Amino acid sequence: MPVPDPAASRAVLIGVDTYRGSDLADLPPVAAGTEGLRRLLTDARWWGLPAANCRVLHNPRDAGEVEDAVHAAAVAARDTLLVYFAGHGSLTDGGLGLQLSRCAENRPSQTVRYDRLRKILQSERMARNQVVLLDCCFSGAAVAGAMGPADTGTRVPAVVDSTFVMTSCPMHRRSYAPPGETRPVFTGALLDTLERGVPDAPDPLPMGHVFRRVSELVHERGMPPPQRLSINDDIALVRNHAGHARPPEPLRPPWWARRGTRLLGRVAAVATVGGFALSPFLQTPPASHSQPHPALTRSTDPCSLLSPAALARFGATELDTAYGGFDRCDVLVHRADGTDVDVGVDFDPGQPSDLPTSTVRGSVRVSEEPTDSGRCTRLLLPSGTDVTVAVTARTEGEGHAHAPLCALADAGADRAATVLDEGRARPRRAAFPPGSLFHQDACALLTAKALEVVPGAGATVPDPDFGRWSCDWRSATSGLEVTVSFDRGSPLRATYGTITRIAGRSALVRPDGPDENAWQVKVVQRTYRVGRGRTRIETLDVLVGGEADEETLRRTATALATAAAARLPAAES
Repeated sequence: MPVPDPAASRAVLIGVDTYRGSDLADLPPVAAGTEGLRRLLTDARWWGLPAANCRVLHNPRDAGEVEDAVHAAAVAARDTLLVYFAGHGSLTDGGLGLQLSRCAENRPSQTVRYDRLRKILQSERMARNQVVLLDCCFSGAAVAGAMGPADTGTRVPAVVDSTFVMTSCPMHRRSYAPPGETRPVFTGALLDTLERGVPDAPDPLPMGHVFRRVSELVHERGMPPPQRLSINDDIALVRNHAGHARPPEPLRPPWWARRGTRLLGRVAAVATVGGFALSPFLQTPPASHSQPHPALTRSTDPCSLLSPAALARFGATELDTAYGGFDRCDVLVHRADGTDVDVGVDFDPGQPSDLPTSTVRGSVRVSEEPTDSGRCTRLLLPSGTDVTVAVTARTEGEGHAHAPLCALADAGADRAATVLDEGRARPRRAAFPPGSLFHQDACALLTAKALEVVPGAGATVPDPDFGRWSCDWRSATSGLEVTVSFDRGSPLRATYGTITRIAGRSALVRPDGPDENAWQVKVVQRTYRVGRGRTRIETLDVLVGGEADEETLRRTATALATAAAARLPAAES
């Protein structure tokens, strides 16, 4: 049995993670869970649903937007239709309500009545098969068919032929999205099951088997049991990868190969287009600058400025929250022509005073950097801050000749500028463990004694980047430059240098730069897992460059990395 025809199928994924001005708590895991489901459904290794056929409604404005999207998908789908909702739910006289962001304002338009969606799915659907997934409190009301209060006995059918409905909990129970977790409990179990498959189940994976496995995973967490109502347990959405080799990840160069030399880091990059004094972390900003805005601090989540949905028209999008420095977030855009474009946002200390203004978005000035081969950058300068937000679209190889890099950069910058102008930049959703480099100060890892291996460097004042997660020293006599920074990416590979041990940790030593005029040492501090079971590492990076022979650069970088690593907490794995 083949998977449903992607071209003849549709999906509507509704995720509500922000509840404004209400007693209802925000649900940060919902956004990541919804995005994870979109990413899996559009991946050809599981289903391959075209991006245009998978509509994501992130915090939709009202019930009409939801109903219109479901109606459009219902009349367009001929093979399989999927509707997914995650957010708060309620039980009222009208039955199960799916609550939107402003539901506490007592506006009917802020609650999507499930019975209205059910009527749309019954009367308008053209698809052979239909799947409804509900992750909200009291969602079992959809399965029980109780479209009125429990004491009325009113019963309304919840499904029609060839439909599979699965809910996160019984009618009078609650669902859970625990703080600090990346996905709601039910959605997390669903994604784990769809991604990894179910042993001894058919391929593609029937929803009946999915339900049983999700129920097992939820039971292990001690959570309320999922519910289902099915006319056809054999409806399948994705391939069953259980018992097979894990599908390879799309090719993506290691982070250090994509980012190039970190020597002088982002400080130099911003200085080249405007120039500014030393970081405000070391001195009082000039009188013309205000103090850093509270919303753009070390705790600010750069991912809150990005939106995969804002870039979806360019291709399938994938949010990567754990790549590069801690002041960075990326959305990978997988274009139909096979080109992968990375749209990233990161923070730089200071605002160059002479940057030309290209456009203004409310209180945010936007400056366009000259387009370079393979990259296009927009610099955002919010008023009342002393931080520059860089939004860059970049690609590798020959793809930059055809990829609309500046259009992607503009779309990312528009979204980031809107968030900044409205003051909606959020703190990070998940806490970093005590051993994470997130909590460290790169400038404090090299003492004057350790810097004696670089003549003239110990007497200079270090220059920190945003958050003090990167720091530079320039020798006053030898011309050598040193950068200590923290990074995140894929595990070390011998392909990119020599694997060794430093301060009891795995490390990689390699030349850096086209002329090998710099050497870099990467020391692993922490190993962890991200979505789909991918392994990532945090590394302490020490880079030494300048006019010196190769052996001197390598030996100096190794000595400094050893000294810096010795000042870190115990490594984690």
